[in-house]
Amino acid sequence: MIIQKQVLEKSGIPLFKKLLHITSSSQKLVADNVAHVSTPGYKSKSIDFKKEMESALKKQRVPLQITDAHHIPAADKPSNIRVITNDDDSELSGVNNVDIDKEMGALAENQILYSFGARMALNKFNALKSVIKGRS
Repeated sequence: MIIQKQVLEKSGIPLFKKLLHITSSSQKLVADNVAHVSTPGYKSKSIDFKKEMESALKKQRVPLQITDAHHIPAADKPSNIRVITNDDDSELSGVNNVDIDKEMGALAENQILYSFGARMALNKFNALKSVIKGRS
């Protein structure tokens, strides 16, 4: 199990896992903002991607106890993502502070990042699979 964990950590897969988690959370917030574009008084929400990735990259170990040889060690879960509420009182849409053009741009950017993370994680898994099978 220790070798397994070391191989996965060295492969870069945890980095892409964290990227997928953060972009998935960001996608949900952008979708909420778009859904509430005409809700009076709604405040837009976002994630500081750079800070969240820096936070996710810090090694955080949680001691776990495995009581049976058949238990699978728990994977490191990303810490809770901090949601930023935009308290700006300007009403860009005439109803609230959601700027639909900004949200559509964020949606596109987030989709690119998520696709990149998913593709890179798949490439890493395929490389590991190839090494295990003994083919290059």
